[in-house]
Amino acid sequence: MGMPISRSTASYSAATATDIAREAGVSQSAVSLVMSGKEAGRVAARTATRIRSVAQRLGYQPNAAARALRSGRSSLLGLAVLDASHPFYGLVLSAADDAARHSGLSLSMIQTRGDEEFWEQRLADGLSSGYLAGGIIFGERLSTASPLRALADRLVFVEVPEPGLRSIVLDTETAMASVVTHLAGLGHREIGYFAADYPSAVFARRVKHCAEAAHQQHVRFRVEPSWRATFDVETATAAARQLLDSGVGAVMCDDDLLALALHRCAAEQGRRVPGDLSIVGFGDLDMARLVHPQLTTVRLPADEIARVAVQVLISSSALHVPPIGLTIGTPLVVRGSTGPPTRLGR
Repeated sequence: MGMPISRSTASYSAATATDIAREAGVSQSAVSLVMSGKEAGRVAARTATRIRSVAQRLGYQPNAAARALRSGRSSLLGLAVLDASHPFYGLVLSAADDAARHSGLSLSMIQTRGDEEFWEQRLADGLSSGYLAGGIIFGERLSTASPLRALADRLVFVEVPEPGLRSIVLDTETAMASVVTHLAGLGHREIGYFAADYPSAVFARRVKHCAEAAHQQHVRFRVEPSWRATFDVETATAAARQLLDSGVGAVMCDDDLLALALHRCAAEQGRRVPGDLSIVGFGDLDMARLVHPQLTTVRLPADEIARVAVQVLISSSALHVPPIGLTIGTPLVVRGSTGPPTRLGR
């Protein structure tokens, strides 16, 4: 599962130097010296350690975003995402920009699109040159020889944990277990998987967790090469038709966009949702509630994810704390697109 979960997102609330001084039982001047890195010879080592521990626990953020993550020169953060055209990443960008702006920082987006050599080098160049103060990486792992490994103390990884580095884990394992439990409870004995056709660790992680949950609950799990698609309408529609031809009665989709393509194709073919086909998406985009019946889906709380990622990057870099792991829940939202199968054994 990667890094242990050592903190909760609730700990990242506004805190002041006064709060730290009160909690640690020291003067505000001692807090100021430690937070500015000027404690040597002026504050006892044990006291300085206690101050940093309290500051970390309270989620303290020094002014000007820890002076651009303590390394200076830049007030710009890099945000690496799979595809900026996807609605989820639009929400992430908006929320991350709000959080960064609140701390006196700005954002620059990098699209990964499965091309690790390109995006890793681009982000590394930005960090090494001082153009970027730090980086947030969504849904990707570093390659073995990545130039970013030498800069990892200025990075935060989201959804796919990077062992030994700061990571925010989305609890997709629990989410997929909830999906399988829900479908099995409705009477489905087989689940098909509509996969996103991108070489991204995030999607490999989702299908792995779904397959494991199905195995544990004795539900047949089906995934086929032809049931893969990118997020463009034509590709998703073609793959959705292939999936419908298989006769599978319940489908878990890597993304709401794929689920909506399947939903539309089912309607075009006269397949009833959920009677003939139960569909589960992933993301809980606004458009999931614009179809009838509304889409059952796993919720990705974009606002919370982005806000916490920015705060972790700023706080951890400012306080020189060791790598931490956080988890954010991704609950199943049950709506009208799932129901009992009309034929037994499906």
